Amino acid sequence: MTAGAKVSEVRGEPAAAQVSWRPSPRLAALATAALLALAAALITGHAGLLLLGAPALGALAVAPRTRCPAELRVAAGLSPARCFESDDVRLSVSVEAAVPLDEVTFLVSPAGGVSLAGGAAAQTVFDAPRAAATWTLRPSRWGRLEPATVSVACRCGMAAWQASVLVRPGTLDVFPRAPRVRPRLVPPDLLRRIGEHAGRATGEGTEFAGIRPYAAGDPLRDVNRAVSIRRRQWHVNQRVASRAADLVVMVDVFDDVGPPGDSTLDLAVRGAAALVTAYLRISDRAGLVVLGGMLRWLAPAPGDRHFYRIAEMMLSARQHSYVSPDLDRVPRAALPPGALVVVFTPLLDPRTLAALTDLRQRGYALAVVDTLRHEPPVPARSEPDALALRVWRLERAAVRLGLAGLGVPVFGWDDGTELDAVLGTARARVQARAR
Repeated sequence: MTAGAKVSEVRGEPAAAQVSWRPSPRLAALATAALLALAAALITGHAGLLLLGAPALGALAVAPRTRCPAELRVAAGLSPARCFESDDVRLSVSVEAAVPLDEVTFLVSPAGGVSLAGGAAAQTVFDAPRAAATWTLRPSRWGRLEPATVSVACRCGMAAWQASVLVRPGTLDVFPRAPRVRPRLVPPDLLRRIGEHAGRATGEGTEFAGIRPYAAGDPLRDVNRAVSIRRRQWHVNQRVASRAADLVVMVDVFDDVGPPGDSTLDLAVRGAAALVTAYLRISDRAGLVVLGGMLRWLAPAPGDRHFYRIAEMMLSARQHSYVSPDLDRVPRAALPPGALVVVFTPLLDPRTLAALTDLRQRGYALAVVDTLRHEPPVPARSEPDALALRVWRLERAAVRLGLAGLGVPVFGWDDGTELDAVLGTARARVQARAR
């Protein structure tokens, strides 16, 4: 490899990089000074002028190229390789040579959406066979990205020869940092598994359901002493059965509108991660369906490990496609009967609206969270553009009205409003529309 060679995807294990040494500007300056002194001595005939170029000639004599190594061992690593937004990641790069290098300079260049949280951007190590540098990076946007590139400049032979290598430490998986929400949405039909949602039937639970006369086999801890004394007959408290639920989150990736970090796709991914985290925390099952291009899904399952499976699928959600999703091909395990389906969409693509209509006609309980916060820009004092904006608003109102007619509530996620507040009044509406 020549000067400026690239070493890509290096994670911990050293990789050999063949480098080509070239004269440094310092070597050119020494040679220029020696030639000027020699030319002045020849022109003027004063041999004493050669003494002015003696230091430069001596430096050139002790800077042989033969001691410069032909290859360098380069290693780069990210710790950890997966993190959440705004978490700190440690980036380390090391260079090792067969002979000591006079000077090794590391210069890090963070990628877009990644800031340098610790360590100087440029770090230099002198006269060492092995040089290393570390930085602290802080990603601010979710996704699968290359957080930084590191340019390594090496100087050898009293800094007379130089070589450079571009190091790419590899990819970093940045998961979306989900806002904290409570599992308010409950599907009409709960599973016959023990959970934390109040079902319709009575059974083992914590919420009070009513009082009935005592029957043989009832535990004594359920006896209501006050009612039993007043009615002179044993009565026991009834409780609502605690059941589990199935949640399927759909993310619309057909359109991505808005500024980076606050676009419709960013809001959809963060909202989906928040709901999945909230329901998995109470032992419910959660799944994911990505609407866009080739239909991708994860069947509902419990556990923290399943959250990371969902998060990894979300990382590949940034794509553009003109293929309509075929919901008829979604297996029964991905959309189990009785599951609550929450869709995060800007309501801009007709294919998404067709998919919502099909799901509702198939009997699923749906809730839609509108992630569009920014309207089209309108120039000042432009009546045609203002009229076009009014027509656009009427079309969106008609879309919402059409979904409401199908029994699908639509919740707007406005700027400055927490998702938990948006879903605060959703429980009764979703249950009523589902029935």
